[in-house]
Amino acid sequence: MTDKKSDVKQYLKLLLQKTLLPLCYNIGKRGNVDKKLVLFADSNSDSLPESMTALYDELRLRGIRCEAWCCDFSSTGFAGMLKFMCRFMMRYAVAGGLVICNYFVPAHACKKREQTLVVQLWHSCGVLKKFGYSTTDDIPKSYKGSVSKNIDLVSVSSKACEDVFEQAFALKKGIAKATGVCRTDVFFDEDFKQASREKLYAKFPETKGKKLLLYAPTFRGDASHAYSVGEREIHELKSELGDDWYIAVRMHPRVRNGELSLSELNTAELLVCADMLITDYSSIIFEYALLDKPMLLWCPDLNDYIKKRDFYLDFKKDIPCPIVTDKERLLDVVKSEYQGFKAGRYSEFTKEYMSACDGKSTKRVADFLMRKE
Repeated sequence: MTDKKSDVKQYLKLLLQKTLLPLCYNIGKRGNVDKKLVLFADSNSDSLPESMTALYDELRLRGIRCEAWCCDFSSTGFAGMLKFMCRFMMRYAVAGGLVICNYFVPAHACKKREQTLVVQLWHSCGVLKKFGYSTTDDIPKSYKGSVSKNIDLVSVSSKACEDVFEQAFALKKGIAKATGVCRTDVFFDEDFKQASREKLYAKFPETKGKKLLLYAPTFRGDASHAYSVGEREIHELKSELGDDWYIAVRMHPRVRNGELSLSELNTAELLVCADMLITDYSSIIFEYALLDKPMLLWCPDLNDYIKKRDFYLDFKKDIPCPIVTDKERLLDVVKSEYQGFKAGRYSEFTKEYMSACDGKSTKRVADFLMRKE
């Protein structure tokens, strides 16, 4: 039954891409392209995703009119989704730029105007688990549309990531560029780090004086049937570690009703405040490696995950921190990794996968959208 529903959904998406959305776009094309107008669009959230905020703010400072077009398709209903997409296509037809950070069907529903630049920020750094056309978990074989045909730039975190992104999105050579990833700029900003800690202590005074352990895993399954693995064992650590530690759980947004500790802080703020990170197959490891603090991966389903999804790198050899698959070892590894961590441990890892992230990524992407070399 689930497969049939999925096939119907894919058919409806394709039908919209081939008929109604191009019609709306062509109607909108009666207006001239406005190079001072950039749209920020997302179909997974009702508000601007964290991956977009730095570029949005930078462009506004440069005098660009930025519009947020965000709608959570999973909760809005078919009629709401249809209305949103039709309105978006009319605006897309006259925009000088479009910025996305996830799969966004309307962006590729028809051939765009040449004067419009489309930038895919994506929502993660490095190259870890397979995505895009590299796995049917992301793009089923039954889907006949495109998720990438209008993209002019994919911003990636290093030269080593360019080929992988071009393969995953089926792009021409040279579209994925090591501009760095906008969301990482704040990790080079000492004022941001200080403000994040002050915010944490002001909003959650119970964390002051304690070591903050952040658990931020990815999800299993697909986007519409997401679930978590291993959360129970993390909660057991709370009593095992004692009162010196504060454990915060930040489940992936796709896991419905997932736990969201310290909700007043966004992910970047939590990362700079955390004394240690536990994750699994999430690309958050690349961002946290920039901060040069202890982390470990809790992966009780590792062998199964490799069989079902797999990775671009050699997961067991290339990851620069401990990988724990046995619950009995989890507590001991947390303690030993925190106590024995040495600064610079991730230097080779970040050099390979994060070398373009230097605090100036947003300016480079903004330059591209403003047609500067």
